[in-house]
Amino acid sequence: MRGYVELFQLGKTYRTPSGPAVIVEGFDLNIERGEFVALLGHSGCGKSTVLTMVAGLNSITAGGVVLDGREIAGPGPDRGVVFQAPCLLPWMSAYENVALGVERVFPHASPAERK
Repeated sequence: MRGYVELFQLGKTYRTPSGPAVIVEGFDLNIERGEFVALLGHSGCGKSTVLTMVAGLNSITAGGVVLDGREIAGPGPDRGVVFQAPCLLPWMSAYENVALGVERVFPHASPAERK
């Protein structure tokens, strides 16, 4: 069965001085358009790693992620991640932080469209 978001045999391994550290291995998931999914697990089990791979922010070392029929090879304006730790630019207001993302995704939009 093919989903809107497909994770197939997804894996992430980091090289360390003491050998490979397998963080995610053989993870499969199909998500249909409009479906709400939550990843649950103990601290350090790879939930955030999977989400950053889906967003294209973290490289994939095995398997792949397909979004609407296209394999994800890097970040894109059609997906994002809300990180667990605050990631706002402290010298900007909350509005300016949000507007920064809008400007990056829609650089040719008129000021009215950006609001």
